[in-house]
Amino acid sequence: MSVLSQVLEPLGVTAASDQAADVVILHHVPDPELLEQLRSGTTVVCTSSPDVLAALGVTTHPLPARPSHDPLVADPVYTVRGADVEFPLSGAIGIECDEVWATADGIPVAGRVDGLSVLAGRWEDAIADENGALFWARTVLGKADPTVEEMLNTVLTTPGPHVDHPAVDVIDGSSWQPPAAPQDPINSSDFLRAVAHAGRTLPGPIYDALVDFVDDAPAAGALLLKNMPLGDLPPTPEDPLLADKADQVSEFSLLTVGRVLGRPVGYLPEHGGDVVQNISPTRRNADRQVSTSSKSMLEFHTEAAFHPHRPRYLLLLCLRGDPSAATTLCSIAAVIDTLSPRSRAVLFQPRFTTGIDESYAGGRSSARSVQRPVLYGDPESPKMWLDADLMQGTDPIAQQALDELARLVRENATGVTLEAGDLLVVDNDIAVHGRTPFTPRFDGTDRWLQRTFVVADHTAADGSRSGRVITTRFIA
Repeated sequence: MSVLSQVLEPLGVTAASDQAADVVILHHVPDPELLEQLRSGTTVVCTSSPDVLAALGVTTHPLPARPSHDPLVADPVYTVRGADVEFPLSGAIGIECDEVWATADGIPVAGRVDGLSVLAGRWEDAIADENGALFWARTVLGKADPTVEEMLNTVLTTPGPHVDHPAVDVIDGSSWQPPAAPQDPINSSDFLRAVAHAGRTLPGPIYDALVDFVDDAPAAGALLLKNMPLGDLPPTPEDPLLADKADQVSEFSLLTVGRVLGRPVGYLPEHGGDVVQNISPTRRNADRQVSTSSKSMLEFHTEAAFHPHRPRYLLLLCLRGDPSAATTLCSIAAVIDTLSPRSRAVLFQPRFTTGIDESYAGGRSSARSVQRPVLYGDPESPKMWLDADLMQGTDPIAQQALDELARLVRENATGVTLEAGDLLVVDNDIAVHGRTPFTPRFDGTDRWLQRTFVVADHTAADGSRSGRVITTRFIA
């Protein structure tokens, strides 16, 4: 019996984790165009069972009386994949949610109520994912194997505040007609010079947004460009190091945007120093804290937090998406005002160290960074250095402050489900990112991203740099 079934069984509810179900999606976002953005506070009621509605605090209609305080209760991202889907709200193009309870009970179609966006439709795909719910319960309860009663009390009845997150700006790039991508090697100076010149061909709204992003990044710490050129794509590679594309259009798109922001670079231990890295799920890394994982929740982190020359910007270009894989985001602006004064003060002190990513050290490493603060810069609008998996406080008070920040990041996270042609830009100094679990098929249709790192000035790494490749090595 699945975990979800065990949780719902005491209520006499039949879970539809592998069958079609009528669903109602309730959002704390009044604008349907924002439905692509995951919002903490969203509650999904997928049953008309009076017992379940009562357990959720719902009275006369399926409204989220007890919104979840954690956006990762279950796999949070679902887009419409089934047949015969209807959208009562004009402009709604996807469904993303915090909490999913799918049952065999039907629900009537609802409309907009009190500023809440409500969608209804029939899905042929599995809706509920008990693994995500179990992960959430384990996180909240701090127990590796919570009981059914604990799951019931935690998942169904835990109240939490609605949170207004900084919105990720979205700009359409479909009007861009880039020059032909050169055939030079992508790491070559000729290719990188060509993308620098191509920046002037970007549509005005994109170019202006990138310039503004460098000068004054938005509170969300991220920018999403849609419908960027990709070229012809082969099947998703099972080994991202062996990706074989007929053209270099997607790489040209990615690096053109990156060059406006700064200098794209590679890191020698990461994919051999490639300036553009292919990211697709691999069987061998499914459960690890690396970009090619799939089964595990990729914890929130500053990209290469351990590195003395870590990138200022992270760029992710989606060649092929997966509706169950959300890139999770949280900026310091979303949590700074809710940090306790004591933790805020401690986090500005050099009382924290971090370990080295497996992909850089060739496996788990015992090496630690020098002590440094998690928050730095302007006390009112600080920058953030965080790795929820590898970072530690050097004393109990520091660890307590770090735990509080990590909890607030989880509670205030947003998420973006990347689709083909989406290019996500993340300011690595003010936003951390992660990824929800998903199930790869290894049939050539799996999620496939391309990634590049951008530094503001690569001359800072001159002592550890060969061309555009930063060559710093780490001891395992």
